[in-house]
Amino acid sequence: MVSDRSSREQITQDLIHKVRETYSQQGDPLLISTIVVHRGPKAWKEVSLLTLLNESTGAVRRRELKAQTWKAIPPSQGGGYDFIKDAYHWHCEDDEIEAVRVFLNGEFKEPGKYRLVKRGAEFDQLLEQIEPDQVNWGDLARLIQVAGNAPQMVAKLAASANGTLLAEAVELQRRRDQLAELRRIVEDPASNERDHIHPQIKKMGWVFGGRYVGDPCRRQLTTGDVLDVPLLRPDGSLHVVELKGANIPRLVHQHRGPRDPQVTRRGREELPLIVGPEVHEAVGQAMNYLCHLDEDRDHVLVRFKIEARRCSATVLIGNPKFVNEDFSDEEIANTIRTYNSHLSRIEVLHYQDLIENAERDLALGAASADDGTGDEEEPMPHLEHDDAREQSSSSDPWSDEPPF
Repeated sequence: MVSDRSSREQITQDLIHKVRETYSQQGDPLLISTIVVHRGPKAWKEVSLLTLLNESTGAVRRRELKAQTWKAIPPSQGGGYDFIKDAYHWHCEDDEIEAVRVFLNGEFKEPGKYRLVKRGAEFDQLLEQIEPDQVNWGDLARLIQVAGNAPQMVAKLAASANGTLLAEAVELQRRRDQLAELRRIVEDPASNERDHIHPQIKKMGWVFGGRYVGDPCRRQLTTGDVLDVPLLRPDGSLHVVELKGANIPRLVHQHRGPRDPQVTRRGREELPLIVGPEVHEAVGQAMNYLCHLDEDRDHVLVRFKIEARRCSATVLIGNPKFVNEDFSDEEIANTIRTYNSHLSRIEVLHYQDLIENAERDLALGAASADDGTGDEEEPMPHLEHDDAREQSSSSDPWSDEPPF
């Protein structure tokens, strides 16, 4: 038995040489194409296409497709292998070859290396299968993924209007999926910032208008501080996101005021709400980070090429659904808005607001892409009738002549 790869390659080459030598003894001028379809160890199978030519004109007289099984025998002396024809052999000619080709093409309908497709028609046949939804979309996604690894293909797609739309659609869907996963996490009362929220948020720097600078930097920007999500803004400045848990029962709470607020025609009596102690602690922690970054600005700039001067921070904390008192979303939003109005470089945001703001932005981007308007300004309405123009001019005392 032959198991060594180099020996198999040698036998294959010797077999092809033997086949050419055997068929060439027919005397007629011919072209021989041979492929070894099974390589041992006991039987070696080859298929050959013989094209017989007219000796005087060189035109094709006949084609034969031959299948033959051989036994490889190593010679007692010298290199190479000798071969003995096995009893099994088969052949067909001309129209019979075409019948075999049609048969194989009908049996192996799925795209693949076994399908016989006329040269130049692959793209047309792919389109014919895509339009009636006969293509497995997983395979099509895999095809696009492979195409993305080819620089020339990427350049062609980028230069194409349809390619740009496809890229935008893929990115929009990717961001929607990320938001859906973040919503699932922050609505789970058992989730925490270290094991669940942080791994998801660091993939979503786009939510804050920046990109994640990586885990090594977050531990080395300043001595003793481990920043949760350091982001690099498009202008090169640093933005720090401090993550806290979503299940914060005292995100806001009532400070003094009536114990039993009255309900009037305008709604419930306004309550004096303030943010809870967890919010104050998180903001104090972010303040310390910003202070250290200001003090180490030169070191951060030289070592990491990141501008840390006057950087900003966002504190993500809480979810209104976990607040243990009966406060409306509007009351919670007003309380945090009032608190933020007294801060300078730090913003407090709860997870529900973050997700809903991002969803609105994605919906707006998708609508602009669908109607093709982008950021174009809407045309001013035209007044169709003279009386409308008169009414407009009469309402403006300076419409006929300027005041000066």
